[in-house]
Amino acid sequence: MKTITTILFSVLLVLSAVLVAADSVPMNIVKAKIDDTTIEPFGVNNKLNIERDQDFELKLEFFALHDAKDVEIRAFVSGYEFNDIKSISDRIGPFDFVENVTYVKKMTLSLPDDVDTDDYQLRLVISDRFNEHIVYNYALQVDSKRHDMKIEDITLSASSVKAGQALLASVRLENLGQKTEDDVKVVVSIPDLAVSGTDYVDEIRSDKQEETEEIFLRLPKCAQPGVYDVNVEAFYNDGNDKVAESAKVTVIEDESCNPQPIVVVEQNQTQPPVVADSTGKVRSALEIILLVLVALLVIVGLIIGFTRMRGED
Repeated sequence: MKTITTILFSVLLVLSAVLVAADSVPMNIVKAKIDDTTIEPFGVNNKLNIERDQDFELKLEFFALHDAKDVEIRAFVSGYEFNDIKSISDRIGPFDFVENVTYVKKMTLSLPDDVDTDDYQLRLVISDRFNEHIVYNYALQVDSKRHDMKIEDITLSASSVKAGQALLASVRLENLGQKTEDDVKVVVSIPDLAVSGTDYVDEIRSDKQEETEEIFLRLPKCAQPGVYDVNVEAFYNDGNDKVAESAKVTVIEDESCNPQPIVVVEQNQTQPPVVADSTGKVRSALEIILLVLVALLVIVGLIIGFTRMRGED
């Protein structure tokens, strides 16, 4: 059996070499693996089942039929709704290859959590600057996990709330799993303020969304102003699994918690303040000197008067 398998593989390798036209990139893919599982090209009846919402590694083993330069390799999955935003693809290269040498290259692709569960083709394109490109197709079956929940959105009644007032939060959940989830518990909390609220969603069917009622959170009256984390946790699968997300809210100070002090200034009415400075002292000295000079002038005037009176006698 092993001998037959080896012979068949050799035949396929020769046929692949024949199928590569003279003007095509002189490369063959000898083996391809996704996460250590071998996949076969054109295997419509041998699809590989793979779960979405994960990265997977594509490992390729190449054989160079001739020397090749500037070879690029691109892997992609077509048909995803949002390929124009976040495509399921990867590319490597350019590389130079030497004839009759085997090479191993690795690529990583990401399956988003919102890709439809369906059959797809993983397409591999090998090209260089001038030669005709080569295309390999591998059949995939994209599936979902048995239990898988996602917090799709968190809506707050306001982005800023005054301390002592209420914050309302509603949470939208999406069931990405295969099973319907019952009695999903949703807890919204602000751990730094020690407040929380809880609501239950009775049923969320597979690939459907449901939203909680508004969850009430009363902020402490004298909470410190600042930006706080609003944490959201959803418990499902009978409480065995949990998914979490967070948002932000700004708490504004309540002025009544920090009254401004009143300063009272008392005055002594019986003793008015006395202001003394050097200017006042100089003024008083000048007044005294002026009075002395006036007195001297009066005395001199009297002496002169008496002297004249005696001379007339």
